[in-house]
Amino acid sequence: VTCLIPAGSDPHSYSPAPADVIAIGGAELVLASGFEFEPYLGKLVKNSGTRAPLFEASSVIREPVEAACAEGEGGHGGHAHSHGELDPHWWHSLRAASDVAGGLCARLCAARPEARARFESGLAALRAEFAALRTWADAELARLPAARRQLVTSHDAFGYLARDHGFTLHPLHGVSPEAEPDARTLARLIDFVSKNKIRAIFPDNTENPRLLAAMTRESGARLGGILYADGIGAPGTPAADYASMYRHNLTTIITGLAD
Repeated sequence: VTCLIPAGSDPHSYSPAPADVIAIGGAELVLASGFEFEPYLGKLVKNSGTRAPLFEASSVIREPVEAACAEGEGGHGGHAHSHGELDPHWWHSLRAASDVAGGLCARLCAARPEARARFESGLAALRAEFAALRTWADAELARLPAARRQLVTSHDAFGYLARDHGFTLHPLHGVSPEAEPDARTLARLIDFVSKNKIRAIFPDNTENPRLLAAMTRESGARLGGILYADGIGAPGTPAADYASMYRHNLTTIITGLAD
């Protein structure tokens, strides 16, 4: 497996290199997250001349989540609202990840029929790991009352986690963190955090937490631990693989909001 985007980097600002075209040109299968997460991919695949099939994870997710409307995009009173765009950060849902694993297994079996038993055994093991993670998550969430499940984040990357675990999401940015919120947007969210006595707000690992740090000074909330929003972290981080990322994010959120 060749991964074009390095772990721990920001996929929103990723710029393909000539080596990526060569890698795709020699591929037997091209994998993508989908939901427009890789807007450059269509051109990249076309330029590579590859005949490899393209599998977009989004094509097999049975219950996609709509992106929240960030405060600067029509939010009111500190709340986020859906506006029809689908959230591409599906890996924060064990349900969605299980869908994707099943779809990928089917593509791999089609490419290597002689290895079907190995692929299906791997899928069963992965889904068992997902089930264990869900059991762990349910036990951890028992220490966080429903009234405290208000999640204020840098950008709108945790809609799936919010849906699966009963949080209400309040992102400062939209799905892509590139656009800066205006002063009125920032003031509305600060007011919401202050009035609702939200204990912590959370930056993510690929962003400058400057704006959220300013929010803490004005709202009385503290800056919670760093979340891994756009994928796993680099080797040596507390989110270097999928299970570690999932555990780290949820533990960070629960600890920040419960204490």
